[in-house]
Amino acid sequence: MENPGETYAELARQCPFYEFKNDDFHYWITSDYGEIKNHVLQDNPVWSFKWGNAAKDTAHDTGIVTDPPFHMAFRALLMPGFTPKALKAFRPTVKSLATELLDEMETKGAGDLHDDLALPLPAKVMCIMLGLPPEDYKRYKHWGDELQKLMFHDPEPGSHKAIFKEIYDHCMEMVDYRRDLLRKAGIDDATPDHVGDIVPDDFMSRAVCSKIAGRRLTDMEIVNICATFLTGGQETTTNLISNCVWRLLERRELWDAVCADPGKIEAAIEESLRLDPPVLAHFRTSLRPIEMHGHHLPDHAKLMFSIAGANRCPEQFKYPDAFDLDRPLSESKKHLSFGYGVHFCIGAPLARMEGQIALRLLTERLPKLRLVGETERIETWMYWGRKKLPVAWD
Repeated sequence: MENPGETYAELARQCPFYEFKNDDFHYWITSDYGEIKNHVLQDNPVWSFKWGNAAKDTAHDTGIVTDPPFHMAFRALLMPGFTPKALKAFRPTVKSLATELLDEMETKGAGDLHDDLALPLPAKVMCIMLGLPPEDYKRYKHWGDELQKLMFHDPEPGSHKAIFKEIYDHCMEMVDYRRDLLRKAGIDDATPDHVGDIVPDDFMSRAVCSKIAGRRLTDMEIVNICATFLTGGQETTTNLISNCVWRLLERRELWDAVCADPGKIEAAIEESLRLDPPVLAHFRTSLRPIEMHGHHLPDHAKLMFSIAGANRCPEQFKYPDAFDLDRPLSESKKHLSFGYGVHFCIGAPLARMEGQIALRLLTERLPKLRLVGETERIETWMYWGRKKLPVAWD
């Protein structure tokens, strides 16, 4: 829990394929970079995403949580909001939000970087993109945290369903509002062209106005998009920002180097993603029995692939345990923190953009930023970030 990167790297060296079993969970762990990238994360007929991303079943074949070819068709509905053109247009909004948060920070002289910037920036961005009121970001962050905690930590099947019902009911109110606008405008067969015209320009509207395989999305498919944003759309980027600043401030020469040369900002973000992946591991479920490394894995076996272990592979990364601002981007970007293949994180360009904007503004405006107390990690073992990052800048 305290040092998962080095621990998973050691597991990868000593036992790259490992069987874990206790009273609550039974799964296998692969830490091999090549196996994860070229076998598990490809369009693999054995390893399925449709049962969710945890050591227990948490979903079944809905929305993003599906396998190809449906998964690729569903992703295509969301891609217009993540194109380079769309993100370029959205960049001023992200910068404006970050600027407002830093304006507020500067009035205090000291604070907690997690609470003051790393958490609210991605949370508010998520609200705007999805179509939720950004002033309620703490409520949505709570929902996302609770949903993930129950899915990843609680071994009881279905323990997450109560909090998911809250999310479902709230999101359906927002969906019904958009359907109402279409009805009042006399639109019987909505298309994506109505987004930004009849209904707000956001992902919830895009889901309401889109079709897949010639049909409308079901309510559960639309809420699946909302739940994906609530979890993957904020916690991971919060961890990226807090982890990156933490590493830079721990070694003052790194922070000073980035302040002196903004050209190192991208290197800092990618090296943070590699060394401190916001998500330490993911899971897949086997669709049939399979032999791996001399082990017999039955049908519906759970396989954890260790991103933290793979990201410190000495065959891929020189000095893998070091945070190196001079590491070539062509090397550091080989990390698997956004996945790979058919399930590569659709929000990766947005997360990178948020991280780079936050770090640029911090180094420009608060070059004297420093740690002033003990940091604390977040509780979940699946994620890696600072929930407490006390700083000052006088």
